[in-house]
Amino acid sequence: MLNLKSLSCYVCRGLSLVLFISLVGAAGNGVAQNLREVYDGRAETKNSTASSSDVQVVRRFALPKARRFWRGNAGCDESFEVIGVASGSFTKTNTEQRAVLYRFCVTGHNFASNGIAIIEGGSMVAHIVYDGGEDYSIGALPDINGNGLSEIILGDGSTNQGYTTSVAILIEATPRVVKRWGIADVYEDNCGTMDECEMTAYKISVKPGPTPIFYREAYKKRNERWTKAGNATRYALRKIGGSYRFLN
Repeated sequence: MLNLKSLSCYVCRGLSLVLFISLVGAAGNGVAQNLREVYDGRAETKNSTASSSDVQVVRRFALPKARRFWRGNAGCDESFEVIGVASGSFTKTNTEQRAVLYRFCVTGHNFASNGIAIIEGGSMVAHIVYDGGEDYSIGALPDINGNGLSEIILGDGSTNQGYTTSVAILIEATPRVVKRWGIADVYEDNCGTMDECEMTAYKISVKPGPTPIFYREAYKKRNERWTKAGNATRYALRKIGGSYRFLN
């Protein structure tokens, strides 16, 4: 039988353990509550269609400049196409703007010359051009670093030798240069190589702040259902290759 002194020690240890678990749980919940979703590789990509007036602005102001910029580039035969549009405050805080993604030409398998026209009202206020992949979607984040500007998310992916991969590319149109946050891997499968293939998707989240911290959570698809395969852990975005520049 335990005496009162021993009993009090057991109670103290028990209370200490409960308090420790509570504090850890509260800290974990606090981080989870502060996270903002960036991209979910499980979700079907949905592009917003640019309005006819925005398409006209891109054709009138962005397309002629794109032609001059990429003139003479080997393998770049013009095949202009507007891909999608995102809404946000991309170059000026508290301002309604649209970022219109267009493809100027395809230069190879999953290689293309692309542009993003930032439109405010009925005018183009900024124009970004870059050589990258055949980006198929554009979205926006409502400011992750506290400078008042919306970040731009580009979706890209390809299938090679039966393997499919998708990525999310995060950039920002800061006043002087295009900030390249990085690339996040968001989906992969080997469905072109076997009947019972493996599909993995990743949910990317961020803890906003002057120096945002990114997290990634893994999911596996089994029996047509996505199952969580790991908790959210800190994740370092990959470096973006190629050039993103403002075109005057």
